[in-house]
Amino acid sequence: MRLISTCLLTLLFGQVSIVLADDIAELTAQCDSCHGPQGVSAESDMPSIGGQSADYIAGSLREYQLWGRPCIKSSYRYGDTSRPKTDMCKIAGGLSNEDIDALSAHYSSLPFVAAPQEFDAEKAAAGAALHEKHCDSCHEQGGKMAGRGPVIAGQWTPYLRSALKFVPTGEHLVPPMMEKKVTDFSAEELDSLMNFYASQQD
Repeated sequence: MRLISTCLLTLLFGQVSIVLADDIAELTAQCDSCHGPQGVSAESDMPSIGGQSADYIAGSLREYQLWGRPCIKSSYRYGDTSRPKTDMCKIAGGLSNEDIDALSAHYSSLPFVAAPQEFDAEKAAAGAALHEKHCDSCHEQGGKMAGRGPVIAGQWTPYLRSALKFVPTGEHLVPPMMEKKVTDFSAEELDSLMNFYASQQD
């Protein structure tokens, strides 16, 4: 009887694992439809999410559920691109806590791939100094480390510019210290920072 029970439990948990594997495959397929295979975006207005920390991914998705970030309609970039436009608030709103945990674990286990993009070397040098002075405490190692903040070194800068413009308006919620710094930066300083992040392609 004990052997039969053990076999039944093994069969049951085996089936659950298969269901979970199917679920995560479906979830990641939806994410990859916009963010690219393995979370590596080929579109400059769409961030790469592969290699970001699990805490950052989970926190971002939960912020979208609460409309703590701007929910901009976007077309699908891969697969069936004829599907109607969608937005992150709608997508995140359909996720359970278990879904969020699974997606966060999946994408955080992948490598971050820097975007190939043009930059101005002189502006990038000025941006490096600004980053070290104002940003490195959260975006460590020149923005390459997925820790307190997301990886921003090598992230698509058109996306970064778009996200930052919503910080002073309060539509993109960030820590108060970051909000103040972003608001205080001049357009020239922000441009230098963007060139620095674009230059980080290793």
